[in-house]
Amino acid sequence: MEEIANKNVKETKKLTYEELENVCHQLSEQARVLYQKLQNANLENSFRRLDYLFEVVRKPEIFADCPEFYNSCKQEIVGALTVPETKEEDKKED
Repeated sequence: MEEIANKNVKETKKLTYEELENVCHQLSEQARVLYQKLQNANLENSFRRLDYLFEVVRKPEIFADCPEFYNSCKQEIVGALTVPETKEEDKKED
């Protein structure tokens, strides 16, 4: 068993610069794809959260004993649906 392990260690070779570049490119592409999937999952989670927030607002009688929660849900919906205003500084840069 030890002979096989020693043989594997001896057979490993150092990668050339071109091979390292190729590996780096592959890892970079994989990271980009995974980041895009993460962004899509975050977007989906945001929409799902909005669905639940709207359900809370549609049924205020269920949350009558917790008005702070009900109001915070309404405020979160307003915050999520409000388009941020652009500042004058941003307009000057364009």
